[in-house]
Amino acid sequence: MKRRDFIKTSAVLGASTLSASRIEGVTQTIFDNKKLFGANRFGTFWANINSGQIVSVDKFEGDKFPNTMNYSLPDVIQNENRVLYPMVRKSYLKAKGPSKSELRGKDEFVRVSWDTALDLAAKALKENFDKYGPESIYGECYWWGGSGKISWGRTVVHRMLKILGGYVEESGDYSTGAGLVIMPHVLGGSAVYDTPTKWKAIVKNAKNVVFWGTDPIVTNQIASVPPTHDNYLGVMDLKKSGIKTYSVNVMVNDTSRYLGSQNVIVKPNTDTAMVLAMCHYLYENNLYDAEFIKKYTVGFNKFKDYLLGVEDKIVKDINWASKICGVKAEEIAKFAQNLAKEPSTIVIGRALQRADHGEQIFWALVTLSAMLGYVGKQGLGFEFSLGYNSAGAGDKIAPVLRGLSTRINEKYETAYAPWKKFKNVTIPSSRSIEALEHPGKEIDYNGKKIKLPHMRVAFNASGSMFTRHQDVNNIVKQWKKFETVITAEPYWTSTAKLSDIVLPVAIEVERNDINQTAPNGEYIVAYRPLIKPMGESRSDFWICEQICKRWGMAEVFTEGKDELAWAKELYEDAMSQAKGLNITMPKFEEFWEKGFVRFEQDKKETELYTRLEAFRENPTKNRLGTPSGKIEIYSPTIAKFGYADCPGHASWIEPFEWLGDEKKTAKYPIHIVSPHSRYRLHSQLNNSIIRNFAEVSGREPILINPKDAKDRGLATGDIVRVFNDRGEILAGVLVTDLIQEKVAAICEGAWYDPEVWGEKSLCQHGCVNVLTMDKGTSKLAQSNTAHTTLAQIEKFKGEIRPIKAFSKPVIIQSL
Repeated sequence: MKRRDFIKTSAVLGASTLSASRIEGVTQTIFDNKKLFGANRFGTFWANINSGQIVSVDKFEGDKFPNTMNYSLPDVIQNENRVLYPMVRKSYLKAKGPSKSELRGKDEFVRVSWDTALDLAAKALKENFDKYGPESIYGECYWWGGSGKISWGRTVVHRMLKILGGYVEESGDYSTGAGLVIMPHVLGGSAVYDTPTKWKAIVKNAKNVVFWGTDPIVTNQIASVPPTHDNYLGVMDLKKSGIKTYSVNVMVNDTSRYLGSQNVIVKPNTDTAMVLAMCHYLYENNLYDAEFIKKYTVGFNKFKDYLLGVEDKIVKDINWASKICGVKAEEIAKFAQNLAKEPSTIVIGRALQRADHGEQIFWALVTLSAMLGYVGKQGLGFEFSLGYNSAGAGDKIAPVLRGLSTRINEKYETAYAPWKKFKNVTIPSSRSIEALEHPGKEIDYNGKKIKLPHMRVAFNASGSMFTRHQDVNNIVKQWKKFETVITAEPYWTSTAKLSDIVLPVAIEVERNDINQTAPNGEYIVAYRPLIKPMGESRSDFWICEQICKRWGMAEVFTEGKDELAWAKELYEDAMSQAKGLNITMPKFEEFWEKGFVRFEQDKKETELYTRLEAFRENPTKNRLGTPSGKIEIYSPTIAKFGYADCPGHASWIEPFEWLGDEKKTAKYPIHIVSPHSRYRLHSQLNNSIIRNFAEVSGREPILINPKDAKDRGLATGDIVRVFNDRGEILAGVLVTDLIQEKVAAICEGAWYDPEVWGEKSLCQHGCVNVLTMDKGTSKLAQSNTAHTTLAQIEKFKGEIRPIKAFSKPVIIQSL
């Protein structure tokens, strides 16, 4: 492909003549009413449409517990924060390429034609790839923006960049990064995303259910595909059963209150010490299952010696742990006794491993479960996914809807096929900003050495770096090192405002796509354009196709099919599967008109499914994927890595900052935790009307214990400054005894709103990642440590300024 000037001056000058914002009411009357089916990551629903606009949402009968967040859909669509037209930062447009990156967040944006924006994006990507290869293109794109089997931003961007030749991707994810690396060494597979034991089996067999660091009533609201919320049926059955439940957490959460659980309140980041003490107690009192340990595990003797302090002379008993975790020694002992004496299931939360040395708590809980000996017994053992939306309910007999792949069709492998010549550059999840700061730096990762890439261009879709990533002020500093930042987004997020090229994206109800519901595949659903896209918004699929077109690769991307044709092909593939299941599905046209097809028949053979049951029945025939084929309480592989921050068995290692560090707590005495909000999906919906249900004094709430509030002269409704050496934010006080002393909770996902854009400054809205540290969990996983954060809280005495997080940047019509 020859280099050329993609900028078309006439298109820039003509931008002001582009169509205005859509107002369908001009052509339709108030009698033009329709009710159409729709779906997204929050659930399924009926959209009430009047004059071409969605005016309200009704519950869909197939959704067991309709998500109230979808009632904000009319506001989400027509939100004043929508990106309506292609935009380019003024300095970048004037230079027709990279210019004055330090002015990101300060420059005005210029409205341009789609041709101009796409030409600039295609040029930046192609020129940098041709000069520097895959390491120059950061294209990870995150998991949670939009949805669909065809036009999900993450998939189509990865497909586009693979056609280019490759890009920088991240292994794992921010949610479970440490768990995804440690568990294959311990259990022989990822485990954290495995299909979990069914609730029906748990309710039938367990006498104790422990929710350890998880709040499924909140986290089951949303899913990666449209949820029908069947998992809540399992939680309700658990409540009705009378089974004893425990909640081990830093606070009393919604699930604990609903179930009436016994709360075991621990200091943040100290769970590992408590689990080790429980293991020690079981061993010393001969309450552990020695037969299970002998038959199904390896390495127990080395772990036992650690518990007994053979080498370090520190016995990991209940008194030792009590001083660390804050739970009384007798309470730890009683808890261990109860779990040992009656059949138990431990439901493990993902938040636990988003901490310094986060690998250790997952390893320790697996070890504890092995000592209890219930692993693989029907309905018993431990689970990583039950707190979320992946499974746990009964299965339906249904085909599996496949999706658009990042794999390029072999028929396009001509002489020019760069995706065959090059490979992606893979770095650990959440190490992207470190790569910007230290390109070429060599880091340890899971027994290997990895060289961090020199990234020059970023393509963002499906997520905002400035809300999901740690140490926002460092991101602001390092972000300037990108020569070009391209963002495809429906909204003016902080990432969009700090970009060079912004491409407006249509949301689910504005485009064609197809999907299947979770957790049991009960419905295949059509994403139809219920309304016309706002402004000049286009689907992610269309955007990526148009960029590929500028490289002469449009057909390689589309395979000659638009989104509707892809939807038909995927649906008909499901129809073919259905025939093999003796299921008759309606023709595509009938399905598309109705909006969904339901699969009603329950799969009886899996209703009591128990993970690791086959392994327990025959550990020789059904070996795990570990070197030994068994649960590795001690891993020789990890031990050989020689990592001081991740030894060969589960261990207590002090975090880089925590409440047990007297020197650090003298300056920053409050541990900040950042759970999920009930009122959004990460940062999604924070710009909608629904935030009014959550915010305190127009800021993200901070939950503070009454004693900590009294010590600072604070009351509910006050605005406080929360700060440490990394940054400062404002938050609205909510005084409650649900949170323990010296701990405060600020939900993750609040939109970043600095006083001065593009510089280190006070975040006025409460983005908690301004306070967190960007450090890897250990040399093993190098994942994020968002829950390891100390700070101070004081009543804010400065000027209270208007929130600008949800405002558009300054936009001009031409240069």
